[in-house]
Amino acid sequence: MRRIVLFLLVAAAALCACARPAPQRKLSTVLAEERIDVPKGAAGPVAEPEVRVAAVSAPPTDFEGLPIGITPEGRPMLGSDAAQIVIHMFTDLQCPYCNRAHFQVVEWIRRHPAELQLVFFHFPLSMHQHAAQYAREAFCAAEQGRFWHVLGDLYRAGYRPVDQPTLAKRHGLDLSTFQRCVAARTTQQAIDRDLAEGNRLQVRGTPTFFVDGAQMNIVDLENLLKAKLKE
Repeated sequence: MRRIVLFLLVAAAALCACARPAPQRKLSTVLAEERIDVPKGAAGPVAEPEVRVAAVSAPPTDFEGLPIGITPEGRPMLGSDAAQIVIHMFTDLQCPYCNRAHFQVVEWIRRHPAELQLVFFHFPLSMHQHAAQYAREAFCAAEQGRFWHVLGDLYRAGYRPVDQPTLAKRHGLDLSTFQRCVAARTTQQAIDRDLAEGNRLQVRGTPTFFVDGAQMNIVDLENLLKAKLKE
């Protein structure tokens, strides 16, 4: 009888163990691991990542109706001048994760234009063939007051160079001024200042966000905004 009871207890315990779901990793941990690391000491471009996230298709006027401007430090800004939450975003314009995160943040600002502000920092990764060129083109569009206008096109360009005459015509840029700016040494120096700031803050991948000095990924940012904005 004792053997039968013991057998039943062991069988019940085994059944419970099989039914117990495996522990789930936090989504923020998974996404943090998916971010592209910044290669250190690389002599040249490295291979493209195997996994590519589908780019988000959005109209180039996704920012319309929102306040835009330039911070005192000269960086593009979207949202309220008196925002209670300022989001600093370090991004690579060829990074598909940045593409998705950008339009997600813009949507949050659209829902809370008085409470949020986005400040843009360039952080092109050397592993992306066109990222540095996209950054220069975005910077030079900003010089003509058209930064947010061209940003959607540059994100969607993905793994191809953009056609500058088409870009200029579409967004009302003076082409010769734009092309001189893209080629100028001072433009690359401006991008390098953003890179230096990111390195100082120990940015290790893109996109990376800072709110009140705290570094976070897109999931952490979403959780913070939901808590603070009572969504």
